[in-house]
Amino acid sequence: MKLSKLMLAVATLAAGASVFAAPIGSRIAISSGASATLGNLMTNTTPVSALRSLCTAAGGTANLFGSGNFRTMVCASAPALTSATYTSRPNGDFINFNGTSFAELRLNVDPGSFGAVLVLNPNSLTFTDPASPATPTATLPGGAVIVGGLLDLSPNGFTPETVGANTLFPSTPVGIAQTFGVAVSNALYTKMFTAQQTAGRIPAAPTCTVASTGSPFCVPSIGTAQMATIMADNSFNAAYTNGVGFLTGVVGDNGTELRYVRRVDTSGTQASAQNYFLGRPCSTTALPVVAEPTSDDEVGGLKDALIGSIRVLAAPGTGDVRAALNNATLHAIGVVSGENNQSGQTWKWLRVNGASIGENATPASTGITNSATMKNGTYDFYYESVYMGGSDAGNAFWAIVATALNSIAAPVGLIEAAALATGYNKNGQACQGSSSN
Repeated sequence: MKLSKLMLAVATLAAGASVFAAPIGSRIAISSGASATLGNLMTNTTPVSALRSLCTAAGGTANLFGSGNFRTMVCASAPALTSATYTSRPNGDFINFNGTSFAELRLNVDPGSFGAVLVLNPNSLTFTDPASPATPTATLPGGAVIVGGLLDLSPNGFTPETVGANTLFPSTPVGIAQTFGVAVSNALYTKMFTAQQTAGRIPAAPTCTVASTGSPFCVPSIGTAQMATIMADNSFNAAYTNGVGFLTGVVGDNGTELRYVRRVDTSGTQASAQNYFLGRPCSTTALPVVAEPTSDDEVGGLKDALIGSIRVLAAPGTGDVRAALNNATLHAIGVVSGENNQSGQTWKWLRVNGASIGENATPASTGITNSATMKNGTYDFYYESVYMGGSDAGNAFWAIVATALNSIAAPVGLIEAAALATGYNKNGQACQGSSSN
């Protein structure tokens, strides 16, 4: 009998240890939303991201689990965590991000900005569990708090078809703005450069060569009307009839396949492009949008559909767009957010209506900001980020994070609150044009 009682006591202690291993559920925040802000929110070490700074300020060590669009950041006392030590460390070893009631944020940016709405509604999303980070799971810890997330633009920038039956909760400006740009594969960039130089729109050599990406006046430009024609749902227009020839004006390029790497409907980047180029959904005379492909016409890779001489591809994430644009031989075009400045890329930025997003068309160039032209009022393809917490707890969390995002060194492609307050802004609304204070 005594042995049985002893064994029962040991079992009880073991169960208690299990209950208090890892942070308790109420200290775990669940979020989805914009992929463009991912690096500035939780992953970057240089410059330090917002959550890292909040963890350090609380005296903790930031630990990142997962990869790609599924990331989890955990704040805990030193030493750094592993999957094994995450499950064995007691709740007391985990430290709340400074000013918040959470020690862990599980984030899924796969749906893009509209994920902030989806996660607050009855939709099934998956997240990285630090205990087994290789495979995202829809199973959440008991008591975990859903806190909505960040959006690249206000919710009124999404079409009614995307919103569907989902409830839109009130949103609040983060205080930062995100620039967006049109990017092309190197093969398409070269063709457009040659065509525009031949037409006298770009200065002749030696003033400009195809390698003169650091001189904005040497960089090929795409017009709003051209991009709108590519994005519009009209298979009989000049873009879908001529393909690459539509952008070059060269008869010999007519019929050469142009690959339009479209983001999925829930993407904030896609919503921003539809707003800027097509007037969707803000304009009363908005153009229809070419549909997101739902099948795989070209076996393997992204879902796609060949329409005339344009192959439309549906890219879930920014990384999928970059991968398509990095193809050395294909002629691809897409819209990406301005923080995309990775080294080892072959794609290039275009000017939009003659205005440059940054100081150099080649990503990772020295001194690039991808925001200076927005600040001086010559580039207006940008939108102001908002957060949607969905509850008092969610809004309180994002209010702290928003302050941290505005306190870190201004990352590439982002405009901080001070610049918005003193310069050009859209008053936080996707459906409002640029205005100067």
